[in-house]
Amino acid sequence: MHSFLSVSAVLRVASVAAISATLMTNPLSVTADTSRKPAAFAFGPGVQEITVQDGREDRPLSGHIWYPTPTPEHAPKSDRSQVWEMAPADPGAEIADGTYPLLVVSHGMFGNTFNQAWLGSELARRGYVVAMVNHPGTSSFLRDPVQAQQLWERPKDLTRLITYLTERSTWQDHIDQSRISAAGHSLGGFTVLLAGGARFDGDLYDAGCFGDTRLPVVCDIFRGWSVAETPSDRTAMTQSLKDPRIGKIISLDLGGTPLLSKKSLAEIDIPVLVLGSGRADLLDQDLESRALANALPQELVQHIELEDAGHFDFIGVCKPGGRQILAQEEPGEEILCIQGGPARKVQHQRILEEITAFLAD
Repeated sequence: MHSFLSVSAVLRVASVAAISATLMTNPLSVTADTSRKPAAFAFGPGVQEITVQDGREDRPLSGHIWYPTPTPEHAPKSDRSQVWEMAPADPGAEIADGTYPLLVVSHGMFGNTFNQAWLGSELARRGYVVAMVNHPGTSSFLRDPVQAQQLWERPKDLTRLITYLTERSTWQDHIDQSRISAAGHSLGGFTVLLAGGARFDGDLYDAGCFGDTRLPVVCDIFRGWSVAETPSDRTAMTQSLKDPRIGKIISLDLGGTPLLSKKSLAEIDIPVLVLGSGRADLLDQDLESRALANALPQELVQHIELEDAGHFDFIGVCKPGGRQILAQEEPGEEILCIQGGPARKVQHQRILEEITAFLAD
């Protein structure tokens, strides 16, 4: 397999998130595997739908929030998807007493909040509140070329989410506002880097995406969305989008490092965990995670390249027949489920171990 795919392949793979979503019915409902088992965690995994209520009708934000419940023995698993294993969840359960660290999560290109539901469930069991929204324009359910072009809005979505949760919602009394972190997969990694202090570099964009040498994947995508091509858009993209409330960043096989200002990366002042995919089946690690880790202050960065992990090992686990279903629905897109069963579960455990250790420090 090539070290990275063409932009057409990337877009086709991304489209499967929407196709897969159609294979679910009310994925938050629980109808199977409701047997109670001995508790191995301090908390159960609660989940609710959330809508950011801040008056911005031009860019509505909605998604899911995962949180600790006082019933660790109750973690049922829905069986509503033909492709994906559903994360253990107790929809609508009460939150356990106390305050908890907040992690906001940004999904990848044309992804959605179900992609990292497995992570939300696992962290909720361990005493974290995990919130995710579907980014308008670049999510499975909210595709729009104008909103995709306004790529600077993605980190602002996270800022709006944090503000809503900590200042305007009933969740504020349960969040430790001194411990707010952000994690993102693929384009979501690029998003959280911007929210953490990195800045888009227009000169690097011009040189790498409009010159004789075309940077793979990222330039085709950004140019396809006409990102930063007008003076006003260029100003909006190159502005500082840092949210000072974010204390840690987690990058999950990000895409977009070549377009980030080297100076801004060197000036990031919060800890960053960079997880890369050793299998390198989508992104060139020399251009992405390795380059990011080398550009960040060495005393603040932890770079771990997960051996045998692929780009899609950061999303959910596929059922045994999931790959075949995707192959039938969209031939070629079964890449989402390559090594997506037991092998992906092993990768999830490693990813979870690294994330929990990083957040606990």
